Amino acid sequence: MNNNNRPLYLLMVFIIIWLIVLSFRAPVSNNNDDSKQINEYNVSGFSTDFTKIIEENMDSIVTVSTDTDTASGFVYRQDEDTVYVLSAYHVVEGAAHINVLFGSSYQVNAMLVGYDLLSDLAVLAIKTPYEIKSLKLADSTLLHAGEFVVSIGSPVSQDFAGSVQLGMISSPRISIENSVLIEGERQNYYLDVIELSSNLLSGYSGSPILNMNGEVCGMNTMTLNEDISFALTINEIKKIADLIISGEPYEKNMLGIKAVYLKDMENYEKSNLNINIDSINGLYVQRVIDHSLAYNAGVRANDVILSINQIEINDFNDYLDIVYSPSESFEFTLLRNGETLVLGTNDD
Repeated sequence: MNNNNRPLYLLMVFIIIWLIVLSFRAPVSNNNDDSKQINEYNVSGFSTDFTKIIEENMDSIVTVSTDTDTASGFVYRQDEDTVYVLSAYHVVEGAAHINVLFGSSYQVNAMLVGYDLLSDLAVLAIKTPYEIKSLKLADSTLLHAGEFVVSIGSPVSQDFAGSVQLGMISSPRISIENSVLIEGERQNYYLDVIELSSNLLSGYSGSPILNMNGEVCGMNTMTLNEDISFALTINEIKKIADLIISGEPYEKNMLGIKAVYLKDMENYEKSNLNINIDSINGLYVQRVIDHSLAYNAGVRANDVILSINQIEINDFNDYLDIVYSPSESFEFTLLRNGETLVLGTNDD
């Protein structure tokens, strides 16, 4: 090798080595940047939807305990120094002492203000000098199948207070047949609930169902099997709780019908049942419980109820207005085989 060319060869070797080093370093640097961006997106996107809801509402979720049982509950509202908490009635039924635990250490004695046996809802009151945030309430008629929901409660015992359960709305409204013992007599009725795809453990009864806006859309009530749970709708909860808190006497009118709102039916379903496809107002009756209010009035399966006591029944809120009205008699305007009929509970 000519000594005069040696510096040139050394420079060429150095340039080649430097190019090789750059070719390895550039992709590594880009990959690290991409990975960082992807991780940041996942954390800020996924966790904001769930963890923020939990963090903002955790302080309003409580543990309700008696000498023999434990359940969950949530702060419904506060009037001056009185905080109203909602929970499951079967837990506090007949209890001599009821305790409400906020967080991990603030425990207060509670008084049972009232309850609704048919919905298993209890309204509790506690006296406190502190201002405690109430949960925001949703409109359960706006729910859709497939929505994610979160439940926060105290499964098993208060040691597990603040446990979180993730679920999904399987059906925003389903009527399930239930029965209760009232004054020694077994009464059957339909209860409109939210169907959830989650397995809620013992202790989640009374815990709120929160949508992705952090609003209460229902309260856990019962489990059918290891995959399906039910929640009482917040719309019905509001009706009952406000009546109980106000001290107004009320009675749930068990109409005894399982029905579908026409606005929720497809045109082919209406056509198959000989219902005008343009009809959107009313209830299509699927079943009627024997000797219920509707049955005694003459309502039967396949009828289309247009109004009750001259109130049009277009959605669940209209239905609740009738169910919790102080009416002593009921008049049903309905369609049967294309004919309009008016039937009443006082009819001969």
